[in-house]
Amino acid sequence: MTAAPGLPIVHADAGEARLAAGDAAADRPDLRDEDLHELLVDFYAGIARDPYLAPYFATVDMTAHMPRIVDFWSTLVFHTARYSGNAFRPHQDMPGLTAEHFARWVAAMEATVDGRGAGPHADRMKALAHRIAYSMQLRLGIAPFADFQRGAG
Repeated sequence: MTAAPGLPIVHADAGEARLAAGDAAADRPDLRDEDLHELLVDFYAGIARDPYLAPYFATVDMTAHMPRIVDFWSTLVFHTARYSGNAFRPHQDMPGLTAEHFARWVAAMEATVDGRGAGPHADRMKALAHRIAYSMQLRLGIAPFADFQRGAG
């Protein structure tokens, strides 16, 4: 997991839990569709504590929005086809986004996923987070924080 230069890693508690467990992937089950809600609530709670990312979510009622976010990730990771819509659209109205914002978002997602599961679905979710961040940065005219690596996503 990496953070943008000069920026602390967000959601370190999940990363520390992973390290405390000896990072033994065999000790953590793979993610299941029914794990997404709790995982994403935890993820966005960490985002809300991050002074660099929190302002972008301050006006969003996350309790009301969470089912849509869960459906989005369920569709991507588990191919449930529960999400329809344009996930990019809201990001067009977020002034000041930089590659560092996306790097922190990805680092937080990786830490949260790693703290909860290991296996093909967990790997897929992390790879998809990288792909989404890369794609959104390009569409917003932002030079990506890292080259896109094709993987499990």
